[in-house]
Amino acid sequence: MTERIRVVLSDVDSTQIIHGQKLPSPAVQTAAHDLRRNGVYLSEATSRSYPLIRDLVGPLALGNNLCTLDGGATVAHADTGEVAWSHWLSPESTRNVVTSIGHLCTRIHFDAESRGRTRDEVLAAMEAGAITAEGRASIFAIFGVRDGDEILDLLGDVEGIHHTPIMDYKNRPDLRCIQVVNPGVDKQYGVEQMLMVADLSDARALAIGDGTNDFALFRAVEANGGVKVAMGNAPDELKDEAHWVAPSIDDHGFAVAMERYGLIS
Repeated sequence: MTERIRVVLSDVDSTQIIHGQKLPSPAVQTAAHDLRRNGVYLSEATSRSYPLIRDLVGPLALGNNLCTLDGGATVAHADTGEVAWSHWLSPESTRNVVTSIGHLCTRIHFDAESRGRTRDEVLAAMEAGAITAEGRASIFAIFGVRDGDEILDLLGDVEGIHHTPIMDYKNRPDLRCIQVVNPGVDKQYGVEQMLMVADLSDARALAIGDGTNDFALFRAVEANGGVKVAMGNAPDELKDEAHWVAPSIDDHGFAVAMERYGLIS
């Protein structure tokens, strides 16, 4: 008899949250509440930092469940943001990445102080010492679609880092983004640490996502016969890797997937 699914690992943007909206839809919220009532551990696995998921986890009723944040560099409690595990960039790596690719980026940030500033403002603030690079989980860079190859070439010359594949940015055809982290860090690595801290390493899990960085999320569930679900709005290569393709984010695919696998009624 196949072991029941005890853990759901979910991406956030375009999996639980429709682009342009700040909270999950009522259907997704209801599904999350039903998962909790049915004893299924729901955990977010996202490139976002804790300040950027804090408002959405309340409606999902995650309680003190652990979440994998910053592209796999941080594991923190959903209710408080208390860090349970981390593997963050060194100050030197942060400075090297920002100075290497910053001139090609429309935005580049690594904390609350740098977020919202222009690229030139971030570079100037770092040069003046107004922004420090200490203890940063990851660097998130946004750039024009034509600059992707040069960004990859420049990052290849920076030692002691790892980065995600180039990803779409907010459905903008002219922009792409990338996240830079410590070597070895991705959603798989972060989720594996989260499951160990939560004493769930042996649990059968379902992973659901919509982006190229969710290949790593899929790998995290393979060891225990886990289930891989791609959203209908995911790229074809992720759909090809999935056991099942859910409806799109606009059709509440997350909630449909939870019903499809018998986790909620």
